[in-house]
Amino acid sequence: MPTQTFFRLPAEKRGRLTEAAWREFTSVPFADASINRIVRAAHIPRGSFYQYFDGKQDLFFLLLGSLREESFALMTAGLAAADGDPFRASLRFFDDVFQSEGHIRPSMVRVMEILRLNQNLDMSQMLLDRLQSDPGLHEIARSVAWDSFRQTDAAFLHEAAALLVSSFALTVRNILCGGATFASERERLCSRLEILRRGSLKEEML
Repeated sequence: MPTQTFFRLPAEKRGRLTEAAWREFTSVPFADASINRIVRAAHIPRGSFYQYFDGKQDLFFLLLGSLREESFALMTAGLAAADGDPFRASLRFFDDVFQSEGHIRPSMVRVMEILRLNQNLDMSQMLLDRLQSDPGLHEIARSVAWDSFRQTDAAFLHEAAALLVSSFALTVRNILCGGATFASERERLCSRLEILRRGSLKEEML
């Protein structure tokens, strides 16, 4: 967590530092990101950096936290509009992020770039560990209409959720790798979601 010293900085200085960090983390993989380059770009002494953060991972997660808030808000809104149906909500989330061909929601461009630059297990595990303990994610899970699933035991619901997330992640990966249009990937996502929906929900819910 950033220190209170960071939060007490003037807004202009905080903004200068976080923008410099965004430029760094969306230009090189996390392992290659340089605190020296960040502080030079932000025009602050290197020593001051350690008054604000324990290290670059601390700063990195501060940045992701702002995107987490927006993502969780979109997920929550999607589930509310879909009456708790995670399959319809996933498609709505896709449409909110990939608003049209060639137009990604501006704040999500940074997420996409970070994911593209850090396609390795260590980064994935670091993010996964962070999310699993996030109370916001648990709150979103409570918004899902789990009682509409044909089985409600924890093991089944966990596997259904994992397949749903994997399907969405595959769609994002295909777009990141290039060569796939948003329209074609949306169509493929719809097909995957329909398969998962038919395998997961009670017959009367289909």
